[in-house]
Amino acid sequence: MRRQVYLWRRAGIRSLILFLLIAAILVGFLIRMDRAIRPNLCAVCESETKRYATQVLSNAISETLDTHDFTYTDLVTLIYDTNGNITAMETRSDQVNRLQSTLLDSIQTQLEACRDVTLEVALGTATGVWLFAGRGPHMSVQLMPIGNAAVELISKLESAGINQTCHTIYANVTAEIRAAIPFSETTATVEFSYLITETILVGDVPKSYLSLGDTSPS
Repeated sequence: MRRQVYLWRRAGIRSLILFLLIAAILVGFLIRMDRAIRPNLCAVCESETKRYATQVLSNAISETLDTHDFTYTDLVTLIYDTNGNITAMETRSDQVNRLQSTLLDSIQTQLEACRDVTLEVALGTATGVWLFAGRGPHMSVQLMPIGNAAVELISKLESAGINQTCHTIYANVTAEIRAAIPFSETTATVEFSYLITETILVGDVPKSYLSLGDTSPS
């Protein structure tokens, strides 16, 4: 009877040791896989976050311009001499500030709505192997806008041919969004430029680069 109990205990110890060995190997494998996949997973999450945020910024600016209908002459006043040549380009500060403020309010509203958005990323994509791209179980990525967006209106003059100058005004938007995944997170800085207006000016134009300024809430 004692021998049978001894054999049972011995078998139980062997089973426990085997179980612990298998568990240790499995944990070590999972840790190694996590270290190999997590950097790729964070990179994929950052890329998807930038793609989604860029679309959000584009929609916010587009909706604002469609609603308020800003035109070139609302932002810039051209001054001519007696020969019809452009001698100066004056920025209408009140309209520029109004446009910047309107764009910023719209962008902040759209970004705040991102707090309820989750993106799905396939784990197969995080392996970095193209054969597994888009395959396997999906992981949810929650977006969390951080800080405040900044809007800067840029004015640029470029030659458009003989005696012609192209004057473009575009909005340069910068925003930070944090993407959270289980046990990790990554921060993506999104920079997006949107053309506000473009005008071809005929005649001599002062060769200068105009920065209309920027606005970001403190």
